[in-house]
Amino acid sequence: MNMREIVTHNLGLKVLSLTLAVALWLFVAAEKESETGLSVPVVFENLPPGLVIVGRPPARIDVRVAGPKILLLRLHGDRPTLHLDLKDAREGTTAFPALEAAIRIREGVRVTRVTPAAIEVGLAKAGTKGN
Repeated sequence: MNMREIVTHNLGLKVLSLTLAVALWLFVAAEKESETGLSVPVVFENLPPGLVIVGRPPARIDVRVAGPKILLLRLHGDRPTLHLDLKDAREGTTAFPALEAAIRIREGVRVTRVTPAAIEVGLAKAGTKGN
């Protein structure tokens, strides 16, 4: 047999084998555990009437997430957001500890680290000095 016959003999089976091998490799590579960092926007909701935010709370936080690589790749199109509810806040400083629990993120992905770990928001009556 010459080289051409070796290559073309059972060509369909060789192409099928190569396709299955590539598909299996992609499946295994996509399921592999990985970690990545995201910059997540902070959204303040339900600011009580008559109060304003004073100071400069962070507009974004840095979040490290871990999970299957395929799910992490999908996060870039479906960015998580941190929603902080100020509904029950009063004048003064309101603290939001344990931010990991407040981040809305897709199932199968877990938050491993948040920087800063907590956010403090200063609130004052509208029209007072300092805002």
